[in-house]
Amino acid sequence: MAMLYNGNFIGQNVSRLRCQNGWTQDELVVKLRLLGCCMTRDLLANIETRHFALTNKQIKYFAEVFDCEADEIFLQKHLSRKKANRQR
Repeated sequence: MAMLYNGNFIGQNVSRLRCQNGWTQDELVVKLRLLGCCMTRDLLANIETRHFALTNKQIKYFAEVFDCEADEIFLQKHLSRKKANRQR
């Protein structure tokens, strides 16, 4: 059985946010790469399943792609509300 990294608190949020935006893992990887983030689909899959701990820099890239502050990516409820308010 693979070990989960206790330091990865946003993996599930990354997966939810990606799905909410209707993006595949490959599409999210392309968006991250365009920002300069070194990312592969395999690495993203490991992040989403909490088998890889992210760096602060990677968290900033995810926050930019998901259009939120870096600390907000840890708070799923806040992000969902914020996105819903933008769509109104």
